[in-house]
Amino acid sequence: MPRTTPVRRRHFHTVARRGACLLAALMFAGPLGAAPEGEGVLAAACPGPGALDLILLPEEMAKLDDGAAALTVTGAYTATDKRDETKPKPVGLFLHRGRAVSLEYGRMDGLLVIEADGAARIVAAPAAQVAGGAHDLTDPEGRRAFIAAAKSSGASALQSHLLIRDGELDLRPVDDAPLAIRRILFQDRDGALAIWQSGARALTLHAAAEELARLHAPAMAMNLDMGSYDFCERTGPETASGGASYSCGFLDRQGVERLSNLIRLHPGANCG
Repeated sequence: MPRTTPVRRRHFHTVARRGACLLAALMFAGPLGAAPEGEGVLAAACPGPGALDLILLPEEMAKLDDGAAALTVTGAYTATDKRDETKPKPVGLFLHRGRAVSLEYGRMDGLLVIEADGAARIVAAPAAQVAGGAHDLTDPEGRRAFIAAAKSSGASALQSHLLIRDGELDLRPVDDAPLAIRRILFQDRDGALAIWQSGARALTLHAAAEELARLHAPAMAMNLDMGSYDFCERTGPETASGGASYSCGFLDRQGVERLSNLIRLHPGANCG
């Protein structure tokens, strides 16, 4: 069965082990002009083309070596079963540059849509915008229309849990909810995208969404996969290590083969 929930049991020794590198990651996000910045923001980009890429694994593993200045992190959840018999499969609806990788629609209200030019938006499933149209993914006909439009326009899309919708929290607190380090993709009211993280602190998902709302008041926000599936790498001349890349997650390159996808945000893109 695929993993369809964003929360897993973690061990606090893992939190301590990763604390130093995660805090370092928070410290070297540079000035981003009109893009979101401030507490917990790892990287951000202004609205427009080229802000975000979706990397399908293992097919596009070589993209990690393209030298672009970027923050690359785990995107959608990865299922326990496979696609094409041997390759990791993303959970939920997943399209990659017009190609249908998974049409198994999940019970998750969040959708990241990346147009062919790299302009991206977070949308709610009942109003999923692509190629200038909006479709209701909760309706089978709406899903078929969305998939057809994405295919014809070369767009990408992935599902995850929506945490903030139209500026309001889209989840409720849960008793005895697991504590974990959280990473969230959010979009402000102007359309700028940012990746936020709770540093090395373990929070419930609701507490993380509350904190993000208080700090940055996003219009939309969706959860990104973490825990033992956490890949984070910063590339480019601004890395803290001074080299070509800097790992800021639990998995390094040797562990990425278990993942089905990554998202890559280009810091400062379109910010003039």
